[in-house]
Amino acid sequence: MLRPGMIARINLSNQSVTLTDSEEYYNFLGGRGFGSHVIFNEVAISDSPLSERNKLVFSTGILTGTTVPGASRTALVTKNVINNGISYSSGGGNFGSQLKHAGFNALIIEGASEKPVSIYVNDSTIEIRSADDLWGKTTWDTVDLIRQKTKNSYAEVASIGPAGENRVNISCVMIDKAHALAWGGSGAIMGSKKLKAIAVTSSKNELAVHDKACLKNAADKYCWTLLASEASHALREVGTHGMAGAGGWSGLVPTSVNNLQDEYWDPEKSKKINEEAFKPYEIGRTNCYNCPLYCLHLYEMEGEGDIIKCEGMHANSVRGFGSNWGVDNPYAVLKAHALCNMFGLDVDGVSSVIAWALEGFENNILCLNDTGGIPISWGDHTVLLSLIEDIAYRRGFGDTLAEGVYKAATKCNIDSQKHTINFKKVGINEQGLRSHKAWSFGMAVSSRGGGHLSGSPQTENRQLPENVGKWLFGIAGAGNPTSYEKKGQLVAWYEVYKALVDSLGICYFTAGWYDVALANINIFVDFLYPLTGDIVKSEELWLKGEYIINMEKAFNTVHAGFRRSDDMLPPRIMQEPLEKGPYKGEYFDSAKFEEMLNEYYICHGWDEATGLQQASTLREKGFNDLAEFLQKHRRG
Repeated sequence: MLRPGMIARINLSNQSVTLTDSEEYYNFLGGRGFGSHVIFNEVAISDSPLSERNKLVFSTGILTGTTVPGASRTALVTKNVINNGISYSSGGGNFGSQLKHAGFNALIIEGASEKPVSIYVNDSTIEIRSADDLWGKTTWDTVDLIRQKTKNSYAEVASIGPAGENRVNISCVMIDKAHALAWGGSGAIMGSKKLKAIAVTSSKNELAVHDKACLKNAADKYCWTLLASEASHALREVGTHGMAGAGGWSGLVPTSVNNLQDEYWDPEKSKKINEEAFKPYEIGRTNCYNCPLYCLHLYEMEGEGDIIKCEGMHANSVRGFGSNWGVDNPYAVLKAHALCNMFGLDVDGVSSVIAWALEGFENNILCLNDTGGIPISWGDHTVLLSLIEDIAYRRGFGDTLAEGVYKAATKCNIDSQKHTINFKKVGINEQGLRSHKAWSFGMAVSSRGGGHLSGSPQTENRQLPENVGKWLFGIAGAGNPTSYEKKGQLVAWYEVYKALVDSLGICYFTAGWYDVALANINIFVDFLYPLTGDIVKSEELWLKGEYIINMEKAFNTVHAGFRRSDDMLPPRIMQEPLEKGPYKGEYFDSAKFEEMLNEYYICHGWDEATGLQQASTLREKGFNDLAEFLQKHRRG
């Protein structure tokens, strides 16, 4: 068995670096699996997310940096600032491959420095250096300055901006200038440790593998399937901006409108900010490590006396800063996207909290005293853009918004809570929550609190044919958005599958996100033997995915106190039917939702009444440590 690469444990309190082997890393498939394992075993219930005892785990997948197409990802796992539960995210770019080539599979960051520092990784060496000259800089300036310092324009950087330094709850860590590790206030946690950046360089470009020729053959077959995919071709042509931005291809795709008060936006408005409208400003394309899709746009746009040049945009930015705020100005949407990347802010968190404020102000729940004397209204992009900066620096009303939508609403008044769009207290901006049942349900049960990248399937958005749904999942309505049939079962399957994708280090876009033909774990099995020499059966791999899901569930049960009542949709989605568009009249039936929860819990082997895990089921699957953990804390 081949187990190359090291784990670096970096203690910022005493400025020490400890290196260990990677046996456990490989056991958990790297990435999210290994990161969740570290947080589960090493962070105590009493450890506050912003205390020095919390940890940040930057973990590459075991396939990251190999010849496998799309194997570029780095997971960041920590304890969630907003709800004390598990937080995980997956970032692209070239950071993970560089870290792997430098000889490190994962970095475990613990403790806290008294003064700003950065970590420099280069070919099996790690240094902790002063970051006094970087503190206060944006992520973009930080990347440029580090590349000047290292005299290496290819240095890969994960950093925080002013938002992380100011411990904004909706801050994130940015890989280079455009790839966000965005969930759970990870930027604030990094800021609490006074860690400004991690810079990685390597002179190597190959990894040790068990059978190089065999791995290349498996990767080539995978690449052929990927490039033959119609969905992959579409993604390469227009990116997620074109595939799922506000209104999508047709302008009729559900989107979040004015804080999800509706999900149909006037196609004439969506036309102003769709991918076609941005075409004149496209100056190039880029990709993540070893990816043939090149789905990332490079834009340059002049507006209001300013020139924006940045990488973007993904669907969440178009929806979050466009339809969710009532803004149809392309410059304003791109500017908001760029500001979030520069300041190190989570797009979903910013979109949801400002949309909440807009609706609150419109309904006189918030007043000028709350907003610091600033009148705010839908579509007023000048004021909305200034609020982004205020959030990053915690200035005025921005200090309240910096708490995230749940805490901001609690801080203001109880009536404003009904307008919050959040899952497990984490604010999001989303689409199709009333009409696309599995899509919406996957966010309700997500272990990290919302977000469609935990277990929400694309089968409905892609309108998977009935016969294909039957063949693959035994669910004829898998591609029918409004069908409730076996959708709890479908989400349970996708949760396990996505846990494997996040752990192995493959981009979801190349691993079945848009084309279900690629969502086949036997493809992963074909990679593992030539990579490590281990013979792994598909059943064994699937069980590892189940373990990851159960580990995160147990962590949430004990640390965050989550129960069945927390696996829930925002009340608006169940109480306010859509008023316009092709899905007019749709809402999520509460009784059907409860039935889906029962079905979902049964699929995972959890108790229907409470949503909690059962010790007997955990032991049957061989998850004895999880059963003992829950019994120790009297939660099993």
